[in-house]
Amino acid sequence: MSIAQRTILTGTLLLIMANTVTGQIEYSGFADILYTKNLIEGGDAAFGYGQFEVDLSAVVMDGVTFEGAVAYNVDDGLFEAGAGFLDIHLTGSDESHPPRGGYLQHSGLMVGQFDVPFGRDYLHIPSPDRKLVSRPLLNQKTIDSWNDMGLNLYCELSFFNFNYFIVNGAQAGIAAGGRIVIPLANILELGASYATQTAENDSGATPKIIGVDFQSDFGPIGARFEYQQATALLEGDFDNSGADDQHSGYYAQLDLEMEQLVNLPLFLVGRYGTWEKDAETVGQLTFGLGYKIGDGFECRAEYLSNRINETDPDNQFTIQTVIIF
Repeated sequence: MSIAQRTILTGTLLLIMANTVTGQIEYSGFADILYTKNLIEGGDAAFGYGQFEVDLSAVVMDGVTFEGAVAYNVDDGLFEAGAGFLDIHLTGSDESHPPRGGYLQHSGLMVGQFDVPFGRDYLHIPSPDRKLVSRPLLNQKTIDSWNDMGLNLYCELSFFNFNYFIVNGAQAGIAAGGRIVIPLANILELGASYATQTAENDSGATPKIIGVDFQSDFGPIGARFEYQQATALLEGDFDNSGADDQHSGYYAQLDLEMEQLVNLPLFLVGRYGTWEKDAETVGQLTFGLGYKIGDGFECRAEYLSNRINETDPDNQFTIQTVIIF
């Protein structure tokens, strides 16, 4: 079956599933359009989509909802399933779970395709939820916005929240792991994540990733930090040869909401991250500026600089327009 046929079939199945449930189907979505300029001499410049997604949700029965997302794949120019799962509520609110990321409001079981709850960045995959245009370097080098089919048992308690997931592995076998979050005084969240896979990779190593993170919001200032260490990664765009490859990295991010200071719908963001494998270290520095034009309509600008061993800078400038509908 061709890619186009699989895309059409996926979209059709989502619509059929949605239309077989009882109650009203709710639709929403978002899109962002980018202008990117590589700042090296003679660098390319182009317009394009960052993300384009249509979300739907419907009540199957009391305590059970269906959440789906059809997303545009910028690499092949086709729409495909970005999410599609049953959310079976065990306790708490009957509200639906956001189809892409988002904080939990109840305890339950997700069955289907979803963004895997590892680390903190999975909560910011949709462009409206990400103040910077680009993903952190740490995300790109490890889980790469992990999205897969499986089960996710989640629970929100007064003193901590947790997820336990079992999904398809990147290679043969099943990947499993979990995440725990401890909120403190409504201004700080501490998190820890772990993932492994039942099957070994080609070199005989069992892929494992561990991570810790925190997020703090104090008035107009927000801070986020995340660290991960991995052996034989589940995902990645680098060489995983060797039975005991060690990879590690982190990023730190600061946000400033000017609207809370000077009544301007403006925000500033800065982020620095590194990733180290053997003797190679990659650093990434990112600055962003955003303006909230109206409800569900923002414009952003970002400057990003990649460096390898503190040399060979690769700089780019991006303008992003984000709409929610």
